[in-house]
Amino acid sequence: MITEEQKQIVKSTAPLLKEHGKEITSIFYKKMFAAHPELLNYFNMTNQEIGTQPLALANTVYLAAENIEQLEVLLPQVKTIAHKHRSLTIKAEHYPIVGEYLLKGIAEYLGDAATPEILDAWGAAYGIIADIFIEVEQEMYDALGDTRNQDFIPFKIANKQDVTPNIFTLNLVRDDGGKLLDFSPGQYISLRVKLDQLFHNRQYSLTKAFNNQYYQVAIKRENEHDPAGVVSNHIYENYQIGDTILATLPAGDFTLNATNNQHTFIAGGIGITPIASMIDSFTKPEGLELIHCVRSEEYAAFSKDFQTQLGAHYHQFAGKKLTKADIEKLVPSGSAIYLCGPVPFMQEVEALLLELGHMRTNIHFEAFQPALSLVK
Repeated sequence: MITEEQKQIVKSTAPLLKEHGKEITSIFYKKMFAAHPELLNYFNMTNQEIGTQPLALANTVYLAAENIEQLEVLLPQVKTIAHKHRSLTIKAEHYPIVGEYLLKGIAEYLGDAATPEILDAWGAAYGIIADIFIEVEQEMYDALGDTRNQDFIPFKIANKQDVTPNIFTLNLVRDDGGKLLDFSPGQYISLRVKLDQLFHNRQYSLTKAFNNQYYQVAIKRENEHDPAGVVSNHIYENYQIGDTILATLPAGDFTLNATNNQHTFIAGGIGITPIASMIDSFTKPEGLELIHCVRSEEYAAFSKDFQTQLGAHYHQFAGKKLTKADIEKLVPSGSAIYLCGPVPFMQEVEALLLELGHMRTNIHFEAFQPALSLVK
């Protein structure tokens, strides 16, 4: 339980999370990993290294603190994160550990300003937030049925194929005797590999609609950034047809709006991957528009399939910028719009869509990194 006085303490100190969130959560992660190194098996250490994971946690805690009296407004964000947690097999027993070290991070950063009243209030608030996540995630686990479905499962690689100079696909067949579960186009699975005595997990979008035979994922090899893609490069170099790789069953809430008859998809680069399964789920091109922005034509994954399926409804922007005039011409009014790609690309396209009068509620996003919008 949390008292009214504690709610006010949390709200009054919430600006600290907005201003110093990265510093506080960086202390938290350092302390938690030192005490519980087994939790390194659940976190993306690349996101730790470049700072996006601490910022994402700070965003979540800050939003919860700001809305401590009406946490129901956060349910959409909670469900997005809960899908990720379920795909990583985060369980209820992990939450008390996170809470303990989050409070230690706050206490260390605030120093003498961290009074017992402040720490007790934040402890009570975290307990409520944790209970919400645990409940939502338990519903997701229960929906999977068989307990075998709730953990990482061995899959055999049935096919591996290069589709662009830096993207390859894997067709995965379940290898433990269990059944493939149906999924919503736009969802992803988590793959797990072991490197240097630690498990590393990454989410990869499913690129074919459910066919009851295999799951197909597309993976981008990350060689052009620092740090390079630890997991994607390892899978490309070390996993071949016939090998076994661990994966969880599909998760994610970037899915089609079933109430809308007009759908427009706008992808930047690798952002085409969740959209590919959405496109694949349709039998006719009517009511669909696909815009794909890539550096050059050879980097346009699945372009031949899209040309065959969509014809004139497929619009490729290779080596040229998508302008406001292009969007005005190609995006029908009232369409459900699905955006996926680098965060700056999505922010720029969203701004143009809003300028053109498209409703924010019709714009849906998928980001391949933790959200960074609030806490800098």
